[in-house]
Amino acid sequence: MKYLLDTHALLWIAYEEHKISSKIKKILLSESAAFYISAVSFWEISIKSSMGKLDLKSHSPETLYKGFKANFPCDFLPLSVEEAVTFFNLDKVHHKDPFDRMLVWQAIKNELIIISEDNSIKLYEDTGVKILW
Repeated sequence: MKYLLDTHALLWIAYEEHKISSKIKKILLSESAAFYISAVSFWEISIKSSMGKLDLKSHSPETLYKGFKANFPCDFLPLSVEEAVTFFNLDKVHHKDPFDRMLVWQAIKNELIIISEDNSIKLYEDTGVKILW
């Protein structure tokens, strides 16, 4: 199975592992699972960190990225031009956060299962996207 980590899941893996459900911990340890982290998540982290809305515990977004690159078995998912120009097709009624909506859109376009606890993201299941927590 192929999974896309929501931004909060990424941060919880890095800083607050106790918040991750046992179901997701089991998936994270699975050798058959493939994990993806979107450039959108690191963009969100960079913006919120620079605004003082996110505490990275004396790390920078860059060191967080390098830590995942070195220590977490994942691929990094760029934001494609096609995803950017077709993003308007995703209904914004369920979620106002453009970062989370773009993660949903990337999951749909790349056939990935989103690992997220966000209840607003769960409202997109009617689009065919799969969400786990």
